[in-house]
Amino acid sequence: MRGKVTKIVLPLILFVLLGGAAFALASAQAGEGHGGPAAALAADAGHSAVAADPHAAAAGGHGAVEGHGDAGGHGSSITSAKLKDLFWRTVNFIALLIILIKFLAKPIGNALSGRRQQVINELETLQEKRNAAERSYKEFEARLAGMEKEMEGIVQRAIAQAENEKVKILADAEKAAEDIKRQAEAAIQAEVVEAKRALRDDIADQAAAMAKELIVKNLTPEDQVKITEQYLDRIGAVQ
Repeated sequence: MRGKVTKIVLPLILFVLLGGAAFALASAQAGEGHGGPAAALAADAGHSAVAADPHAAAAGGHGAVEGHGDAGGHGSSITSAKLKDLFWRTVNFIALLIILIKFLAKPIGNALSGRRQQVINELETLQEKRNAAERSYKEFEARLAGMEKEMEGIVQRAIAQAENEKVKILADAEKAAEDIKRQAEAAIQAEVVEAKRALRDDIADQAAAMAKELIVKNLTPEDQVKITEQYLDRIGAVQ
């Protein structure tokens, strides 16, 4: 990570160095330019002296011209003092950058590394959440499909159970109808038998009464004794 920071910072240092050198040169030229107004003031003073004293003006004018020429000559050249000043400024600037890199590269690298790790962790967390959401969605789809199949199975089982109940109810109803029919036929048969028996008993009673009446009317005492003896003989034969 420190190597990456160095790769980023070194081009920045070179750019700053070039910019600093250009700024230093511009500052030096600006310092030379400040000598120009002083020379102009000296020239104005010379012109005033010419107006006051023509003889002194010639000498002053020559002095001013020579001074201006000297100033112009010194302003147009870069002295060793300026180069030395520029050199030490550059050295100081490079030393400052080296110190900053030495003491700030590691914290900056750690900060960038920590931020990078934080971003990686956030991305991993988001990916895990996305995967969890996809798993939940797939599980929900699977449960939904299972519920649909289960509901279909429940409906089919309910239909089959209803059909079975229908068949059972119809069978029970048919059996009950058969039982009722048999019971009705048995009751009717019993009533018929009872009616026949009652009718026979009634006929027998009526016949016995009529026979008794006829016997009483038509039999003599001797016939009654004879019938009684025959009845007793029959009873004795049966025993």
